[in-house]
Amino acid sequence: MIKYLKSILCIMLLGAVLPSYAYSANDAADLSYRVVATVTDSSGSVKSSFEVGEEIFVKLSLSYTGAGRAPVYGFQGKLQFDSYVLQNTGVKMEKDISMKYSGGAINYVYLDMTGNGQADSMLQNIGTAVFQARNTGTFSFSLSSFILTNKDATHRYIEPFEDVQIIVGSGVKDTSKALLYENIVAAKALLASVTIADNPKNIYDPEFWYPTKSAQKLREVIAGAEAVFDNKAALASEISEAIEMLSTGVSDFERSKIVGPKRWAAPVGNTTDGNTAIDLYYSVSASVKGGNGKIADGFEVQTIRATTSATIRMIPDEGFETEYIIVNGEKLIGHDIYTIPEVSRDTVVVVTFAKKTPFTDIAHDDWFYSSVRYVYNKGLFTGTSETEFSPSGKMSRSMLATVIYRMENKPNVTFANVFSDVQSGHWYSDPVIWAHQSKIVNGYDKNRFAPNDAITREQIAVMLYRYAKSKGVDLQTGLSSLSFKDANEISDFAKESIAWAVSKDIMKGNNDLTLNPSGLATRAEVATMLQRFNELE
Repeated sequence: MIKYLKSILCIMLLGAVLPSYAYSANDAADLSYRVVATVTDSSGSVKSSFEVGEEIFVKLSLSYTGAGRAPVYGFQGKLQFDSYVLQNTGVKMEKDISMKYSGGAINYVYLDMTGNGQADSMLQNIGTAVFQARNTGTFSFSLSSFILTNKDATHRYIEPFEDVQIIVGSGVKDTSKALLYENIVAAKALLASVTIADNPKNIYDPEFWYPTKSAQKLREVIAGAEAVFDNKAALASEISEAIEMLSTGVSDFERSKIVGPKRWAAPVGNTTDGNTAIDLYYSVSASVKGGNGKIADGFEVQTIRATTSATIRMIPDEGFETEYIIVNGEKLIGHDIYTIPEVSRDTVVVVTFAKKTPFTDIAHDDWFYSSVRYVYNKGLFTGTSETEFSPSGKMSRSMLATVIYRMENKPNVTFANVFSDVQSGHWYSDPVIWAHQSKIVNGYDKNRFAPNDAITREQIAVMLYRYAKSKGVDLQTGLSSLSFKDANEISDFAKESIAWAVSKDIMKGNNDLTLNPSGLATRAEVATMLQRFNELE
């Protein structure tokens, strides 16, 4: 009987030991946790609502939810937050736990290097992240990728984290400022994701790079946008301008992308009929006309396999940009990088460069950009300020007279009292009198010119037609009638002039097949018509 009882006791003791042994690799059974985020102000008071400028402290801790207990061998995770609303200003680390800020998140990392584990009391204070509220808004702290590990690196269970909502100020974001911040983050991410170099010798199509000069310009634009974002007193107009400048900066940077030159080895193979087939290759040569820039190294002469593309990279001098790219005689609007989609013959490319304008209210993708640059560089137009062209602004009658006067190199004029509303000494006085003496303008009646009236499209056609006549230009049109829907609205005095302007492509109709002869012309439209006029063959 005693022997029997001893056997039962041994079985009971073994049963008590076996579970411990079975769980030794994972240290304990039923290990599970809950992550708690405690949000306080600088005094330690728990809060969820703060004012802009106030400090915010977020302490993370873990509490057991299961029956098991065990040392800590390692954990990691991210505390995510809205970096528009809050700015991370520091961390208070505990017990060798790493805390680092990266991309709108605080990353927590701990790994036991002894193999013995740390006391689980460390879970009561994982560390505190310190923030400053910098903009009004509402968001929730959240966790991602948060895990604890056993000795054998298997994971312990962590209950889903309950997000902690934070309100700063009114709780409503400034939409435009939030957009500015998103664009800043996106621009920085773009810079970080690409290769920045200058003419590397080891990058070939389809790989690409961006020049260091372009990257530096974008960094400067980003810095300017950040200065506006950090300015608590920034006006809505300043924020809008910063958004636009950043958008332009990113677009300019993306256009500077350089695809490496093609590198082809001429393969030789056998066709199905047994004859040898050799791939066709063509030469693409690029050169500069007129100076003020160059073709990038490696792009001057390329050997390109037939039906594949060829990319050419231009490097303008400081203050200049690519004006035109002439491909086998075809004139195209220039960018600093150009791709011929499909090379089907030996190709000659000629590039010209033009001086940049100082205007910040026009962009390279605007339909009128090259015309504004043309009239500015020719001295025909000035800006409405040092940095603005005002492309949508209206053109006055005196402005157009002045532009044509400049086209004629400002001849000497003896002032005469021709019009009662044009007095001596005004900026337009000599141009208007010269235009009258040259039979380019007559005025509304015998003694009134109306210099400040906005000019109509048909009046522009008349002035250019008369100027062309004074220059001895061929005025034959070859048009018997105009097919525009509103052709019957053209004034009698302007019909001949408009027919000529349309036949020479100086003036074009709208998408709805109207000409809008009595419509007021913008500065951009007039700049475009003047360039077309000056480039008449």
